[in-house]
Amino acid sequence: MDSLVSVIILTYNSADTIVETLNSVKSQTYSPLEVIISDDCSKDETKSIVEDWIKVNEKNFYGLKRIYGEVNLGLSGNMNKGLKEAQGRYVKFLAADDLLLPNAIERYVTFSHANDKVIPIGKVKLLAEAGTDIVAVQSYCERCYAIAMESRETQYEKMLRTNWLVSPAADFYEKAVLIKMGGYDEHYRLMEDYPMSIKLLKNGYQFRLINEELMGYRISGGSITGSRMKELKKTEMKLFFRQRFWYMLQNGMGWEAVKQVKYWLKVFING
Repeated sequence: MDSLVSVIILTYNSADTIVETLNSVKSQTYSPLEVIISDDCSKDETKSIVEDWIKVNEKNFYGLKRIYGEVNLGLSGNMNKGLKEAQGRYVKFLAADDLLLPNAIERYVTFSHANDKVIPIGKVKLLAEAGTDIVAVQSYCERCYAIAMESRETQYEKMLRTNWLVSPAADFYEKAVLIKMGGYDEHYRLMEDYPMSIKLLKNGYQFRLINEELMGYRISGGSITGSRMKELKKTEMKLFFRQRFWYMLQNGMGWEAVKQVKYWLKVFING
């Protein structure tokens, strides 16, 4: 049997998009697949929609699990909850409004088998409603792809210096590697990817680009609320003082660290 892959779908009030996401997993050219739906206390019809879909489609997978939480854990906690249940050699996390393109898992697995200590990054196809401005997101993705073609040392330096991610939601992992890293850091409820990427780079892993679109990444036309933006800024500041500052000092970036301390102190003072 080929390597089992666990696709962990993260849901929270995802009734409008979950079926399309599940169908994209069903359409994969690769098998065997285990599907895990990890829900973070949805208040809408997500659970009932998932149950209806499972009744019809469960036979298509090696295994299919759903985990319905009683306490909202935030994104990092929800990912750890799904990771704990995964039986696959590999895991692919998928937001419940994103899609896998048909050959995505096959390409990830082939790449992973051929490359040791490398985290594969696929390109994303941006999905947006008519009239939605996606220029900024496209530019961000291109920066991510460029970093994913750099050396491990350069990736690590750029992530410490700029807080940019290597991957716009299109990465793929061996489960054992994530467990070795201690799972996702639940100190950061809304920011799971950056702390994990830093840990991976610090421990000798490198990100590398698969130069083709493997995922559909949905862009919302709505704006982030003021309270949400404030919470994200607080999370970034916590991450800086708990991790990034010290890593920057260890890597000879002391002056840059001091400049960023000044920035975050201004953010704190201004509320």
